[in-house]
Amino acid sequence: MIDSVWSYHERTRYDRYDMKGHALDWGSQPNVYKNYHGRKTVRLPQDVRLPEETLSKLLTQPWTPDVANEISLDRLTRILVLTQALTARARYGGAYFFYRSVASAGALYPFELYVATIGVSGLPAGLYYHDLSDQSLVLLRSGSALGPVRSALFLGDKPDPVLVFFLSSIFFRSSWKYRERSYRYHLLDTGHLAENLVLALRSERLRCEIQYDFEDSLVNSLLGVDQDREVCLAVAPVWGRSSSAPQLTVLEEADNGLADASKVASTEVDYPAIREIHDATRVSTTLPSSLPDMTRCLGVELEQGKPIVPPETWPERIFYGEAVQKRRSMRNFVRAGLTSDRLNAFLTLLTVEPGANLHRESVAEAALSIGFLAGNVEGIEPGFYLLDRAARTVHLAVRGKVIERMTDACLNQGWLAQCAVHFVFLCNLEVLEKTWGARAYRHVMLFAGRLGQRIYLAATSMLLGCCGIGAYYDGEAAQLLGLNERSRLLYLVATGPVRKYVER
Repeated sequence: MIDSVWSYHERTRYDRYDMKGHALDWGSQPNVYKNYHGRKTVRLPQDVRLPEETLSKLLTQPWTPDVANEISLDRLTRILVLTQALTARARYGGAYFFYRSVASAGALYPFELYVATIGVSGLPAGLYYHDLSDQSLVLLRSGSALGPVRSALFLGDKPDPVLVFFLSSIFFRSSWKYRERSYRYHLLDTGHLAENLVLALRSERLRCEIQYDFEDSLVNSLLGVDQDREVCLAVAPVWGRSSSAPQLTVLEEADNGLADASKVASTEVDYPAIREIHDATRVSTTLPSSLPDMTRCLGVELEQGKPIVPPETWPERIFYGEAVQKRRSMRNFVRAGLTSDRLNAFLTLLTVEPGANLHRESVAEAALSIGFLAGNVEGIEPGFYLLDRAARTVHLAVRGKVIERMTDACLNQGWLAQCAVHFVFLCNLEVLEKTWGARAYRHVMLFAGRLGQRIYLAATSMLLGCCGIGAYYDGEAAQLLGLNERSRLLYLVATGPVRKYVER
């Protein structure tokens, strides 16, 4: 029985000498699209103009929320396209595979996106599902969701939102391949989607808030999902000017057919450990009177810090909107050096504010430690470094060619040794749970996913390759980084020059 974050991580760890291989059941391969048969759909405008501003400007420049303009169907469509979209297709084994703008472990895409419209001009109030397969909104429940939203979220004395996004994850999509370990990917992948959503809303100058604490059962009931198969992991209320005639009719009751859509394969295997860890993290986080310095809780000795200096000229080659559309997981890295301005760009973007206020933001900000393994980087000694996000400094922790050893710990995936940099996200799981409670695990994993997606987009905008890694020998990875017994690597994102762009 899993009753703590640590027990889940220990149960789902990979061990070089205790790996139990398994064959995939291709007959039960999950569908990566939900089907709500026979429901009313709203076709979204197909000609969407992407914003022409850089990712660096979007994240580093101050901005004022747009309170004068209504949120129209066209604006909502642009937000949805920037949040998730099909970006290309390839043919494998007689069938088409569609690439997406959001990164996902194994391209299994466990996440789903819903939106409750309360004050959007040109769109009746209701709860909608974003159908990515044909870029449409499927009406699940008509009427205003404001009452249930107020009951389920921690909005306090904030004004009524005009939009609320719900980000869920379907368990079997990832557990089909990764089994019990897949809850890690549910959180990381949903974090990828959340970062795209936050950036899209920021590009529209809309005030939003990412909430990882909410009443689970109330939100899942609002969405009408089968809670044994699909759960909401993040909610994003959005504030703005409401339409002149907001539709405030009472939300209609959810029918039983909504839950049926959470089943994505004819035969699904249940992995109780996933539901157990999700249930163990159901209670909202606590807010301690004092916060630990998580970087100091990892067990590593740090040298004197050096300041992170933003590049004088940002090395971006394409705009943010184009980077979203062109994002790919690339592994054809070459042994070419990463310039110092590019590294400083990454570090700057990782230490700016997240782009939307996190509910109980101190949890994600204080509990997640960020570092990087430097290989072939201009002006940087090879080794393992940790960031102090508050002070915006970099501290050397371990000298030497750590990248080669990390490659070995990441299931011997040789292409990782070619990368210039591995960004790593770390946490002392015992301190995490004792300080904030088990729900804080969702906070740090979702936030790690958000920052991972940010690295993907930054790499794409600078014409670099990027690929996230969630599979590694847990104990070996912790040991080579010098972490103490209860600290673990949560996520690794590798980046550097790739053949596609070096040969241009």
